[in-house]
Amino acid sequence: MSGQSGVVYELWAGGAAAAAEPLLALARAVFADFDDAYLLGRLPLAIDPMLWLAREGEAWVGFKLGYRRGPDLLYSWLGGVHPRMRGRGVASELMVRQHDQAAKLGYRWVETRTRAANNAMIVLNLRHGFQVAGFESDPGGAPVVIQRKRLGD
Repeated sequence: MSGQSGVVYELWAGGAAAAAEPLLALARAVFADFDDAYLLGRLPLAIDPMLWLAREGEAWVGFKLGYRRGPDLLYSWLGGVHPRMRGRGVASELMVRQHDQAAKLGYRWVETRTRAANNAMIVLNLRHGFQVAGFESDPGGAPVVIQRKRLGD
């Protein structure tokens, strides 16, 4: 499953617990002030997790993690690309692969939530067919945009 510029994409075949440590390392590089408890507390509760990885050699350089939130809804929860790999289409490729896999598994919808300040992610989602479905505030009071996409369109 090779991609552009030596990046390999793969669907994680191990359990969610086995992915926790490498995911934490990548999430710390991707997100400023990443809280380990956010991932560690929620990962064991994810139903039918789907983790797509981008690797360069053995190094994880991107990920897209989703899980089931109903019979036909995949919640695309967390994803990111290492700063040194941004601008190379890695996030787009991970999203395409996640959505293709979700459709093959019978999901009809994919939904995500993004902090309103994360314009790059909101625009990427719009480019991939998402529509704004609502707004809410996160526990800290920051505005969040809810986006949803029908699969197969």
